[in-house]
Amino acid sequence: MKVVIIDDEQSGRDVLRSFITTLCHDIEICGEADSVKSGVKLITKCNPDVVFLDIQMQDGTGFNLLEMLPQRTFKVVFCTSFDQFALKAIKYSAADYLLKPIDPDLFIETVEKLQSDVSKKRSDNRIDELLSNINSFEKIALPVGDGIQFVKVDDIVRCEADGVYTRFSIVGGTNILVSKNLKNYEDLFSDRGFIRVHKSHLINTRYIDKYLNSGGDGGSVVMADGSTVEVSRRKKDELLGMMM
Repeated sequence: MKVVIIDDEQSGRDVLRSFITTLCHDIEICGEADSVKSGVKLITKCNPDVVFLDIQMQDGTGFNLLEMLPQRTFKVVFCTSFDQFALKAIKYSAADYLLKPIDPDLFIETVEKLQSDVSKKRSDNRIDELLSNINSFEKIALPVGDGIQFVKVDDIVRCEADGVYTRFSIVGGTNILVSKNLKNYEDLFSDRGFIRVHKSHLINTRYIDKYLNSGGDGGSVVMADGSTVEVSRRKKDELLGMMM
């Protein structure tokens, strides 16, 4: 597997190079770059399988770099310090990322997944979706058993915890089981009119048909898909406030 490292900080490149050379097998570092401009040239020259890409650089962002490449046949791992906007965009697209300082175990886990994807030549349009959606967050990429499914956020009626998974109910009756827990989506949808009314339920308030005083300590809601969802006592006032 051929990789390139693009980071405007020498220390960032040093850490990744060290991890790759000491922790990984069958990986060739084809080159390193320290800017958007030099990164575009490096990728064009090397045609890598994977790009380890910093978000914030002196002459632009990793997103800018990707937009400058008409053909994106490589996998991307974003490497970034905590950046709320960037992380939200990355999570919406279900792209791979590593937070600085990079944890060695998470690095190994990410690389093993990438090696599997590259060897199986799995197609990947998550980056295309991220770039087309960078400011609006209209769609979210949901990791499902056989790949990635893209769904409009406004079409999500509710999400229900199913062990370590989350079950999405979509307008029209579609149900999608996703391999991430409910907390992950509670954080992502916090500014989109969603509320976690119960430990097992995250609902889109635009699809509430009716609030009922019965059904639980905090009552319950009837959703547009016909389901009845229990509301916890501590969430009742917050929910009613959003509905008013």
